[in-house]
Amino acid sequence: MKYYLIFMLTIIALLISGCGDSVASSKEEKLSLVFATTMDDSGIDKDIKEFFGNKITELSDNTMEIEFFMAGQLGGEREALEQMNMGEIDIGYSVLQAELYYPDYNAISIPFLFQDLDSMREFMDGKVGDEIKEIAKEVGGIIPMGLHGYGARWTTSNIPFSNIEELQGMKIRMPEIEWWVNVWAELGALPTPIAATEIVSALQTGTVDAQENFLTNIAGRQMWDYQEYLMKTEHIQLFQQWLVSEDTWENKLTTEQQEIVTQAIDETLAYADEIVADSNEAFIEEIEANGMEIIYPDQEEMRQKAQPAIEEIIENELAPGVYEEVQRIMNKE
Repeated sequence: MKYYLIFMLTIIALLISGCGDSVASSKEEKLSLVFATTMDDSGIDKDIKEFFGNKITELSDNTMEIEFFMAGQLGGEREALEQMNMGEIDIGYSVLQAELYYPDYNAISIPFLFQDLDSMREFMDGKVGDEIKEIAKEVGGIIPMGLHGYGARWTTSNIPFSNIEELQGMKIRMPEIEWWVNVWAELGALPTPIAATEIVSALQTGTVDAQENFLTNIAGRQMWDYQEYLMKTEHIQLFQQWLVSEDTWENKLTTEQQEIVTQAIDETLAYADEIVADSNEAFIEEIEANGMEIIYPDQEEMRQKAQPAIEEIIENELAPGVYEEVQRIMNKE
């Protein structure tokens, strides 16, 4: 009996010890989340990446971490969205999901429709935004979490224009986005869809006289080597939509971890607003210092001239009620 008791006590002690090790191990184990985007690991995106990763670590008390895959390391936007749908990618930012999952609600991609990023955010946070979130979850298995921008898109050219008349017949490179091409054609320009990698060669060969882009790319590609003028057209805001996999949200994250991710994204969006504004000011100074002259076209004249094309998109492409929500936001006093 004496030996039996000693044996049982030893077994119990070993079990307790093992459980203790298991509990300690589970406490020390970090939750690692996969983040993916096609944007480069440089400039503004590098700053955003580092801020978000540090914020997740800070808010989670080092119990969560982000594994970053930038510049399309896990595939293009379509592939990344498919992986997010399956829960293989947890978080990222993208723009293609609107075209794939809710094109008839994608008003924020129409040129001249919204005047700034704040109004676009208000649209996405409103009743139409709620419908978008439901469709995004149902069709794509993703949850939209907010927008960060890079500022408005400007136009460079070797022929200056400050009004509609001076824009007529100008050959301008455009991304392969049908709505954008249609709007610029309405303005009287001759838009030519050309891949981003071919912009410089198209300008050098005279295939186009002008191109439009955001300031990061204009400065990064040193457009002053090919173009003389920079026009503040600000025809559309460039943005990225932050997304979380619905599978991740529901099956990997506790309620507390969901709150951490939400807060980290919100603080990152606010940080992005600050650095984008500062960076764009610096880009303008750099562009001017390298000899480009800045022209300030009549933006309202351009907006009014573009209206027939914009109205055609609204009538034929947008779901009922979407434009009414845009009007409500833009007409607020």
